[in-house]
Amino acid sequence: MPYFPAYIDLSDKEVLVIGGGKVATRKVLNLLKFTDNITVVSPKVSDEIRKLWKGGKIKLKRRKFLVGDLKDKDMVIVAVDDLNLQKKVFQLCEKKRILCNSVDSPDFCNFIFPSLIVKGELVIGISTSGKVPALSKRVRELIENCLPQNLEEVLKIIQEERRKLPKGRHRQERIIKLVEELI
Repeated sequence: MPYFPAYIDLSDKEVLVIGGGKVATRKVLNLLKFTDNITVVSPKVSDEIRKLWKGGKIKLKRRKFLVGDLKDKDMVIVAVDDLNLQKKVFQLCEKKRILCNSVDSPDFCNFIFPSLIVKGELVIGISTSGKVPALSKRVRELIENCLPQNLEEVLKIIQEERRKLPKGRHRQERIIKLVEELI
């Protein structure tokens, strides 16, 4: 059965990323579009993660994962190849009711990290429910190539128009017409 897509406000949530390699870096860069409350735990980290830490964008603990790292965390991304660690972290997260995603191991996830398109406030998530991430990535690329270049500007214009109008059918009709005119 497929996963149900849900969008979560991460702005005040604490996120832990375990791992510091290429995949962890990609996850951190995506998460930074939604929150700056990110802690990375890993003995070794990529140059990009090091730069983000030095720039004050993320917190960094250059060591192996400790159970105490889960304290006060709302979401955990396990981006390591160690299946035993993935399983251990997942089981701990399940007990603590923390959202957990173990990269490339759907059995150790209680949520899927989708392939993302982010254009300002427009967010499109593509997922194969963890079955074929490469397909999600390719579909994301195809969709991205079809989107108008000025999408962020259009979104701002429509948001402003929507904010000005009172709720109701007239506003809905005006917004639909505006979307059709601008895209």
